Amino acid sequence: MGRSRYEIYEPTHPHFVTCTILHWIPIFTRVETTDIIFESLKYLQQSN
Repeated sequence: MGRSRYEIYEPTHPHFVTCTILHWIPIFTRVETTDIIFESLKYLQQSN
């Protein structure tokens, strides 16, 4: 079950997404890692 408190009320407006990684691991330092994250976000964007 998803969290109902996270609802997008203005789908046409930009949103800021943030998260904390365990032990502050720098996940955006490798191109391969960022490609996975960005492709995942693109997929989610296109599937809605």
